[in-house]
Amino acid sequence: MLLSISLHFLVIAFIILLGVVFLLILAVLVYGLLQYRRQVSIQSWTAAIDSEIADAIVNSGDVARHSKISDATHKSGFRRVFLEKLVSAEKKFSGGAGHVIRSLFEVYGLEKESLCKLKKKRPYMIAGGIQELTAMKVEKALPAISQLLQHESPQVYQEAQYSVVRFEGFDGLTFLNDAQGILSEWQQLRLLNSIPAVPQDADSKIRQWLQSENSSVIIFVLRLIRKYQLLNMYTDVLQLLSHRETEVRNQSVQSLQALENSDTLRHLETSYDLQPEPVRIEIMKAVIKMGDRRAAEFYTEKLLSSASAGVKILAAQGLCDLGMTEQLISMSSQADISAELSSIIKHALQEKI
Repeated sequence: MLLSISLHFLVIAFIILLGVVFLLILAVLVYGLLQYRRQVSIQSWTAAIDSEIADAIVNSGDVARHSKISDATHKSGFRRVFLEKLVSAEKKFSGGAGHVIRSLFEVYGLEKESLCKLKKKRPYMIAGGIQELTAMKVEKALPAISQLLQHESPQVYQEAQYSVVRFEGFDGLTFLNDAQGILSEWQQLRLLNSIPAVPQDADSKIRQWLQSENSSVIIFVLRLIRKYQLLNMYTDVLQLLSHRETEVRNQSVQSLQALENSDTLRHLETSYDLQPEPVRIEIMKAVIKMGDRRAAEFYTEKLLSSASAGVKILAAQGLCDLGMTEQLISMSSQADISAELSSIIKHALQEKI
């Protein structure tokens, strides 16, 4: 009797297990079928969208709604693909072709889709909306985008920063007044490339940003100063050689070299002994770029007295660049010279040949 009951339960368990396995297989098949249909739809949509964009550009801006495209615009997946293709195309074309692409954005009513994304909760969707509105130059979206400059997500506020600068140029940098997040290297490059010019009355704003508690803001502004050769900022940059952050000091050295005047060599030489080694290395590199023959004594002193091999290598390079090879040869032949220094000098001379 007990054996019969156990066998009965075993059969039921086996049937249930088979049912579960069948359901799992069915779920995988249904998922695969849906994914396949989705992929086929995306390929079909992509082909239609590419054709629409190409036709509009070739026909010199003759943009009109076509039924094949219009019938699909009610599908969220299609609108997503359409927006991605338009944004991608806008990056590749400019002038008249860029205007045509933006016209397609308007004709097919995709602006509303992008604006709605700004109100979503997921950061990647908000950032996507900002990218689309920026690429399509929807200036009326600027107030809404500006409100996102203080968003908690870096993905969102970085896109908002880029957007306002794309729309407003230098005037869009007002977010630097109280920027809390770190401006990444990539973000700084994007912002710099979006600023067509610096106004002549911008000195007071730039000075304010150079005093920011956010070191990445200072570094960005120093790069801005270098790019646009803002000579009026020389004294302000010089003061940053005593900043608490080493990278700010390094960027200041690079900026002083870019803004070089007759006093720059003296300023760098005077500051040298007050700096940590990374900044000393940066000063040596800057002086070499300057190619000032007055630096010969400075190079010689550092070559003979510095404890840093990196500094000695750069000092020897600097002397070579000034054409002082005979002095180096004479120095290397002295009996009391160290093996390390001799090796450094010989290496510098070989590099010069």
